[in-house]
Amino acid sequence: MKTILRFLHIIFLLFIFENSLAQKTYTLISKTTEKLNKPVVTSLPPYLKGLAALYSAMGGTNCMEMECTLTTALGLGKQGSDAQKMLIQKYFPDDKAAKLVIGQDCYLAPNSASTFSNFASLSFVVSGENVRVDYALKVYEQGNLKVINGPDIYVFKNQIFKNKKRVLYAWVDK
Repeated sequence: MKTILRFLHIIFLLFIFENSLAQKTYTLISKTTEKLNKPVVTSLPPYLKGLAALYSAMGGTNCMEMECTLTTALGLGKQGSDAQKMLIQKYFPDDKAAKLVIGQDCYLAPNSASTFSNFASLSFVVSGENVRVDYALKVYEQGNLKVINGPDIYVFKNQIFKNKKRVLYAWVDK
């Protein structure tokens, strides 16, 4: 009886260990510091760079003129560059929000504008083919602050992201 219980306990622990390995978190913008983690951003796998390119077009990251820190850290140049738009198109070919931001040249108002946004936190949690985007996006409008919180959930299959549940730009999918 003790042997069976030990065996079941070992199997249970292996199951937990395997599942913990299957999930990986990439923290692009820390909740505590609200600062961009450049080493994490530059080391993202290509498909997550595509996801980050989309989020860098949907919410600000200390944008000044046509430069936003996340887009720059991704190596995509200025906001709305051809490189940024092509990366978004590659991984989100049928996504309505992606088409909208590309149609607007990924424009984000600079932090000096009366209305602008900044991610206070941004992370990707990858579990198999599911990717959860956790974030807090601060939106400043005429001196008022509103915070939009995730998560958004995508399925990454056949080298394409499909929206499963999205809070940010959810109105586009209706």
